[in-house]
Amino acid sequence: MSFARRWGSGNRGSRGSGKVLIPRCPDTQVSCTGFTLVEMLIVTVLLFIVGGGMLSTFLTGQASFMSGEAYVQVQQEARHAFDLMVRELREAQMSPTNPITTLANPKQINFQVALGYNDRAACQNPARTCWGGENVVGNWLHYAIIGAGSAAQLVRYLDASETGTPLPATCVSPNCRVLANNIRLETDNTKPVFNTFAYDLTNKVVTITLQIERIDARLPGGRQATPVLSSRVKLRN
Repeated sequence: MSFARRWGSGNRGSRGSGKVLIPRCPDTQVSCTGFTLVEMLIVTVLLFIVGGGMLSTFLTGQASFMSGEAYVQVQQEARHAFDLMVRELREAQMSPTNPITTLANPKQINFQVALGYNDRAACQNPARTCWGGENVVGNWLHYAIIGAGSAAQLVRYLDASETGTPLPATCVSPNCRVLANNIRLETDNTKPVFNTFAYDLTNKVVTITLQIERIDARLPGGRQATPVLSSRVKLRN
């Protein structure tokens, strides 16, 4: 194969002419014609398969991460609530007449804690133990579940009423504190009732049943909940 045949005519390929060489594919190199339609389709399909696999892996990892994060959150909510309630109830004296206020479910409990003994001025006449809440003799503490749906909360509030009714609509006052959010409310009567307080008057034992659930459309199944948690607290007073 001559040089002129490979690179074009001598006039076009001469260096001194000032013209640019325009290389042409040799006649024997059929690959210079480019990709065929079939080849392009095969490459496109392979790219879709690889890209789909990578996207599926990413979405699975994201869902696992969110599920784990939600599980940690609901566990922390439950642990915080149980720690505070168990510690406070051990020092409590239950309401003699209304230890549990039954609404739709037994979801409220009323009690007082010891504020001082006869060495305190308010307790000296006659000599006795002072009972109340938040350093106010005679006040009552209440644990109750308020709200509905995903906004349900377990709250601790203080007032002068032994029964603690009516329940606060929202926990916004200085005398109210949220113990846990995302309380699961069970409305299906075929399933056990969650989030209840029960009081054994004979043995002075309070049983707390609690379940916390986070609802989020991005979670697998749309929700993440703790198991049904239960704790029995023996009152010391």
